Parts: sequence; structure tokens; C-alpha cells
Amino acid sequence: MRSTLAALFALVALAGCGSAEDSPSNTTTADASEIVADSASVDAALETSAPADSGVEAGPADAGSDTSVADAPAPFDILGTTSGDCGKLKSLVSATTSVVVDIPIAFGAMDKYERARLSPGGQKIFDAPNAGGSSKESEVMTYEILFHCDDAKLLKTETEIKYGPAPDGGAATITDMVISIGGVKLGANPKRVFKPEPLTMTDAEVRDQLVKNFESIKASSARVAAEDKWEKQILHVWVPTATYYDAVKRVLPTIDDATKSNTIVLITRSTGGGFLYCDPDPAPGAECPPIK
Repeated sequence: MRSTLAALFALVALAGCGSAEDSPSNTTTADASEIVADSASVDAALETSAPADSGVEAGPADAGSDTSVADAPAPFDILGTTSGDCGKLKSLVSATTSVVVDIPIAFGAMDKYERARLSPGGQKIFDAPNAGGSSKESEVMTYEILFHCDDAKLLKTETEIKYGPAPDGGAATITDMVISIGGVKLGANPKRVFKPEPLTMTDAEVRDQLVKNFESIKASSARVAAEDKWEKQILHVWVPTATYYDAVKRVLPTIDDATKSNTIVLITRSTGGGFLYCDPDPAPGAECPPIK
């Protein structure tokens, strides 16, 4: 036994004489957009040999005949970098009054707005027909933020939602998507508060736009079909500069509670997100160019 142990110790000692370069480090470097919760996560990543940020996520576990898209939660794997109240909205879906949530997002020159970089729900919105306007990019990224921050599940896209006639004979307004967060069905509506430079918006203009958005939300809630009826809606306000962000924050408290109802207001100040606002799209990391 002793001779065997001695021989073993000798072999270990000889192996230790090699240089550090002969034994490469087994350190795993996480992608900047990911957070590894514990060593078990690292082990799992090594066993599957999966890339740190492939941009492709798992599809629905069991779609069946349901039209919803069951994304697997991946809170920090998102195009761009979120901050602020990311993850807080899910605790507010049962609030009885209007609440405000701030989730900024920043895009860099290395980001690519492309289908393969989106969640399955984001890809469905990317592929879906648009009911009008040029808001597809903001609709996609609204869902991406809600999915990655608050585990939202896409139930229906804009053109899949069923409606009846407006009860008061008014405008036939619609909602952009139906999602669920924590089992609560919600409508979601991205709206952009923005004019290209050198144009600007006064506080009165910002307020008027937000009031129209709230009224539109109430109108679509009044006529949505029973099969798609939601508990409440989210107004997602996209702003490209601190000036617009500050204006929105100033005017929101001046809008009466009856107009806001129980709408959740999500404000996203984007940086480098010109592709969300103007056409043709600038690359992520760039803002909209001034108009001439």
C-alpha cells in the first residue's frame, strides 16, 4: 500500500512540473448579456456545449391547438440591454389604479435587429401582418421587453384579436397584442412619443397624444370579444430622448384617473434605438437622423 501511494505521489509531483500553459484554464466567461445564477448553471452549459448567447430560443413546449406562444423565460437574453424596473411589472398586474413602470433599453452597434435574434413570441409578431402603420419594430420590442423582464406569454397578435361593434358607435379602435403575465390576461399597446429633429413636441402635444392613447385603450376594451377579453391593458410609451421622457413624466400626473383607468403605463427611454421610430431603419446603436 505504501509503495503504491509513494508512486502515486511521485506521478503527481512530476505532473506539477509542467508550465501553466500546458494546463489550460477551465474558466467559463459569460456573455455580457447573461447572468449565471450559480455553478450548476455553468455545469449545465458546459455539458450541453451551448453557446452563451445564440440568439435562438426554445419553441413552445406543447402548442396543441392553442394559438399562444409558450416562451421559456430567459430574462437577460434580449436584444439590447434593459435596466430600471425590469421584472417589477408582474407584481403590479392586479393593481386597481394606474401605475407607472420605467424600463430603459440601450442598443449598441453590435446588436442586430433580425428574426433569429428574437424569442418565439417576438418572431410570431415579426411575421404577422400589421393592421396598419409603421410600428412593427416597436411592437416586436414591446413584446421582447415584456417577455424577458416579466415572463410574458403571447396569446394573440393584432390581427387575431376578435371584436364586436363599438357600443357607443364610436371609433373601432384595436389593441396590438394579447399577452398573459402571471396568469393574468392583458392587452398591450406600444405608442411612440416622438418627432424627428428639428421638430419638437410641447407638453400640451405630449399630453394630448397620451390622452388619445388612454381613450383608445378604453374603447378597444369595451368592444373586445369575450374569448379575448383581458383584465386590463398596458400602454407602452417609447421615447428616444431624455427630453421626451421628462415631458411624459411631467404630463402623466395631470391626466385624470378616470381617463387612465387601471392602465399600466410602461415608459421605455431607448438609446441607440432609431430603428424603432423612423423609416428607413438605421442600424441598432444609431438614432433617427434629422429631417431636411
